[in-house]
Amino acid sequence: MIEVLETFQIAIKQQGHLLPLLEHIQTRVNLICEQNTYQIIIKDREVFILYDSVETPARSEIRGDLHAMKQLLTGEERLRALERNGLLSISAPIRTTLLLESIFYLTKTQGNIAKITNF
Repeated sequence: MIEVLETFQIAIKQQGHLLPLLEHIQTRVNLICEQNTYQIIIKDREVFILYDSVETPARSEIRGDLHAMKQLLTGEERLRALERNGLLSISAPIRTTLLLESIFYLTKTQGNIAKITNF
């Protein structure tokens, strides 16, 4: 899971078109997966990852198994689709949910476009 989170973090930093989406955003999201808690912190165009962090409470939370989390973080599947299918549960304001879904999905989409244009 740590590798997937690090790959996600690097992908966001490499994709400048996503940075305006993160401007003036300050949010924390707990990802709870297989007895571990990871925290994604989005603050002023930066994304930070904290591992096994339960000390700092987050207003938003996503719970699920490892496979569903990987699908989410790689942009393979949309956040609300995973929730609708019962693979993840989300506890977050709708605005935060939509923001996260956009970030996860756009990171994947742009990666595929980059692969296609390199041919």
